[in-house]
Amino acid sequence: MRSFVLLVATVVGILLLPAASAGIAPSTRMGSGTVVLAASPLDAQQAPVINVEINKGGGSKAWYANPVWIAIGGLALLVLIVLLVMALKGGGTTVVKA
Repeated sequence: MRSFVLLVATVVGILLLPAASAGIAPSTRMGSGTVVLAASPLDAQQAPVINVEINKGGGSKAWYANPVWIAIGGLALLVLIVLLVMALKGGGTTVVKA
């Protein structure tokens, strides 16, 4: 049972790594101030419009290349491995002859 809990804790830790490395953290201080906006001559100029089109072709990826399905498949594989290990481990019962 300890190894299963350790496995679950490890998987959860690995899944949380991308959020930790991206610097996503809850705010630790409360914002209690007034925001003062000052107008300058540079603000009066209109910013240029930048339009970036990445997927102009409109081609779609196959369903198995979708990250959601990859994650679901990975979890299913993990559950399958855990079930196989538990089945191969056996019941561990002992027969006592009197």
